Amino acid sequence: MSTCSSCNEPLHGDDDQEVTTASGVKFHRACLENLLASKSASSSKKSKGDGSVASKSSSQSQCRKGGKCDQIDDKSHCREYEHPDFCPDGSRCKKQTEDHLKMFRHLPLCPQNHKCIDYLKEVREHCDQYRHFAPYCPYGNNCALFHDKSHFEDFQHPFPPPCPHTPFECPMHSALCESKNNRSLSTVIQQHCLNFAHVCKLGRNCLDQTQLHQSRSIHIARQVCPYGEKCSMVSDEEHINTLTHPHIPDIRPLCPYRDECREPDKLEHRLQFRHRIMHEPGVVRYYGTNKHVDFVQNHKNNIECVNRFVSKQNWKPLPPGLIPDEIVDWIRTVQPIHRCNLVIFESILLHGHVMSREYMEHLKDPTFVANSVLHHSRIRRIDALKIKTYEEDARKYVTALVCLEFGKQGFLSKSANPEIFVAASFEDTVRKKENKLSGTIPPNDMRALRSKAIDIAQASIKLHSDPAGIGYASDKALGTDKLVFSILGPHMGHYYGDIVIIFKREILHHCDANFSMQAATSFVSGRAYTMRPWLGNDPGSISERVKHYHATRLHAGVPGYEYAAALELMALTSSQFNLKSMDITLDQIFQRWLAVDSHQTIEAHLPQLIPLDYIDHIYMPRSLFDHLSEDARRAVGAVFSDRITIEDHKVELTPDKGTFGATPSSKVRADYQETVVRTILQRYEKYTPSLALSYLRGITITIPSTNLEEHYVLPLTISQAYAQYRSEEAHPSKDNITHIYWKALHGDMMITLSSEKIDPDVDQSHLRCLICYVAAKPIEIDDQYHEPISYLAVGHPFQHEIIRSKKKYGVKTDTFYTGCNNADYFTYCLELHLSNGFVVLAHAGPNALYSRGIMCCRFSRSDLDLTKLNFIHVSAGNRKVPMKNLVVHFTRQPSMHPTFDKSFGGASTASTSASASATTTVTTEYDDSHRATVKSKLKYGDMADKRKSASAKTPKSPLKPCKDGIYCLLQYSSDVPEHNSTYSHPCRYSELCSEREPHLTHEPHRVPKCDNDRSCDKLDDPVHRAAYRHTNLPDFLIPCFYQSRCNNKSSKHRKDYFHGERVLDKTTTTSKAAKVDDSDKN
Repeated sequence: MSTCSSCNEPLHGDDDQEVTTASGVKFHRACLENLLASKSASSSKKSKGDGSVASKSSSQSQCRKGGKCDQIDDKSHCREYEHPDFCPDGSRCKKQTEDHLKMFRHLPLCPQNHKCIDYLKEVREHCDQYRHFAPYCPYGNNCALFHDKSHFEDFQHPFPPPCPHTPFECPMHSALCESKNNRSLSTVIQQHCLNFAHVCKLGRNCLDQTQLHQSRSIHIARQVCPYGEKCSMVSDEEHINTLTHPHIPDIRPLCPYRDECREPDKLEHRLQFRHRIMHEPGVVRYYGTNKHVDFVQNHKNNIECVNRFVSKQNWKPLPPGLIPDEIVDWIRTVQPIHRCNLVIFESILLHGHVMSREYMEHLKDPTFVANSVLHHSRIRRIDALKIKTYEEDARKYVTALVCLEFGKQGFLSKSANPEIFVAASFEDTVRKKENKLSGTIPPNDMRALRSKAIDIAQASIKLHSDPAGIGYASDKALGTDKLVFSILGPHMGHYYGDIVIIFKREILHHCDANFSMQAATSFVSGRAYTMRPWLGNDPGSISERVKHYHATRLHAGVPGYEYAAALELMALTSSQFNLKSMDITLDQIFQRWLAVDSHQTIEAHLPQLIPLDYIDHIYMPRSLFDHLSEDARRAVGAVFSDRITIEDHKVELTPDKGTFGATPSSKVRADYQETVVRTILQRYEKYTPSLALSYLRGITITIPSTNLEEHYVLPLTISQAYAQYRSEEAHPSKDNITHIYWKALHGDMMITLSSEKIDPDVDQSHLRCLICYVAAKPIEIDDQYHEPISYLAVGHPFQHEIIRSKKKYGVKTDTFYTGCNNADYFTYCLELHLSNGFVVLAHAGPNALYSRGIMCCRFSRSDLDLTKLNFIHVSAGNRKVPMKNLVVHFTRQPSMHPTFDKSFGGASTASTSASASATTTVTTEYDDSHRATVKSKLKYGDMADKRKSASAKTPKSPLKPCKDGIYCLLQYSSDVPEHNSTYSHPCRYSELCSEREPHLTHEPHRVPKCDNDRSCDKLDDPVHRAAYRHTNLPDFLIPCFYQSRCNNKSSKHRKDYFHGERVLDKTTTTSKAAKVDDSDKN
């Protein structure tokens, strides 16, 4: 019901008693007459009292802004323009309509609004000077801060309180959206959807303008994908969960088939439905084999060695100082490949793991075999064995069974701990423990326990007749016997076996993994120094060679590895073909790769025990598959089903014991190997362009459940990450903020930062750590929201229970996951503000659009010196936690912090205080309770592209694109004019160019505008210029002919020219999207 704009009393639609002005403002007729009479009397009084005033008033114009004029107190302005009188309601006025605010002047709004203490105490003097009410939220129906309790209390919104489970986890709203007849829904569902607001699944694309929908729905305007229907990244879940695309709902419903969905990989289906993570990666045990390696220093040393050698030998350097994208992308996405023979493969099936040679050696010990049995995936499903008493009985039972099998085969005396074989004793133990366990464990589980123990014992005996690997004695000196060998690319090691196992890329990012550019044994033999002359002189002694090997290892989870690996791979190829040039292509790399022994290619060393779910695919010849036992074939079908290819080749059953080299001596084997390698290369060619758009970054590990008692240190420290950052950035950020990003499933995990490594075997009672605990995601679904406490605190790493029981939090929250998509990985961002002691934990990625979960607190330097924190540890609570993409940055990553479109819907900015509450960046203001009172939890602005090369196809130039692109030196040379008539190059002004020359392409360069614009002090930094727009300045500089040899250091020269810097590594390109469009997106 509308109200009178003067007395604020209800209007009843009586035309005789009510009036509507031309501008649509409504009054009681008597109120309007009184108002006009009052204004007339006031004007008359002024005229009588001061003729000059009356004369001036008659010549004044009405100010167009009326009561909203921001110059209303400016005397000069007021002499020229007339303004309305104060609202007759004075401090009682709570109207916020545009017409009313222009019709009258108003008292100022109290900064504390309706929460003002003086207002609540009814202090008359204060209340007469200010108005007190909750202003309208400037974003109204499009407000993305709906889950911010403080914001929702401070501002009025045109919708009821939001459902705590919106937008992803409310089953009642999902039922409403999926229903074709709302009246058929239960009263409970209808009542819920009327009482609570929910996020509209269509967002800015919603066309439903009915009053009921608009008053009960929140329409969040995501940024629009600039490539629309031509977007090449719609297969990327994170991309479509972040940006709005035509014909794809912002909030897709969960697949109705849940875990039984038969189309999870079908693109059309995935664009219609969300899916929960169905297959979680298993736990790969952590042994800390890389705890003492500085991989960042290794990367730096390897690059310097190659560059120094290239310069000294007068090789042709890289064309414009840039490693080809195709080589870098291949290294970022290539998968480790392992080969084995039939005996090893059968053992892998039985144990449920791919094992290192050292692990296999331990299988001579019955107690070790028993431990392997109990860790088998089938046995871990027996619930009773989770109870310590029954687990101990089962261990004794299995150990006795293994001893009996070892004894029957005369193998017990060969074990690591030989015992006198007394069959009766072991049989007695088996009988007693079996009777005891049978009362608790179901019969089928008891049969599984017994059969697995016997099968694995027999496989262990068989295994030691033919252990894996070549078995070099030097492997023990190098420590590589503790790891699983593989090749990072096509595996030509036919002498290892004919069964080819391709691992998932994730295993290469495990904390214990690493790789070397050639076989580790080449260091011990000294051959590395002849094949890789840039390594320098052979130190002579084996101990020094081993030390040198450890100083050259690389890790895929440490930034910079891909450039170090690419550079040396190019040098190896050039050296092999005696090219004396670093102008090497990926095809040339493959040409060398397929012609040399596998020991001369990239050797990856993987964790010593790899579960079968980390196997991506298997290739096996038909003859070996047919030779498997019936049980083994059944296991292959059950475990691998669509992950195995049986090639129709009948290779010999006996292993190839021929000489080393890329080609087997047997023609049948050679044909089989050629078929497999060709298939693998075709896979690379087909999938690498799309995989390169969202490749794995940083550390990936599934953290085992240890009740937060085990803290695993990562192979990258904060100081090492900063050293890498400084080596790449000519102008490092002055913000002095460390950003740690990671993704994880489920929650219930801890990130612990400390000044030294956590070691439970050492007295570290003095240790003060930053403890970041994120609770398990909420599971219960009802109207009441329930979530465990997440917190930030300072303390000892093993004080979790003490912190919770004694509430020693720095800051805590039990609403951290509100608004999150619980079906997928959570992306977290931990910020350390080193200059002022603030620590901030918030959601990043798609969840940042809807969740307001954020924790902020400040620690004094006496409590915790953030500048001394260096080591990063991870730990899990009551269940395993798959974690991936843990990276350390020293600048905020715009692509990880998506924003909504603040201009959508014509949001009003009438209220100054309202606007101030929803502006710019996160600030560091905190109240006495250490609870964040962040002025804004959103940062508006352009959404940076997720990764380079994500653009869709643009109209093609009639010219062939130059392979060197913006780095081409010939395009500016007058000596070769035919180059520009043959090849096209990217325009330096991109799509903003006003002179579209035919030999230039003008593809969109989607980057944000620099805050400092033309006054920026980094205009001579080509990386910054390419990463940020500056008014009327080109995106890219001109490549200087002299490149890194240029002696002109003047500012003017440096603002116009760049010298081989890898500017596109930091920004976006459009080169790969066309490739993706042509590839199979499925």
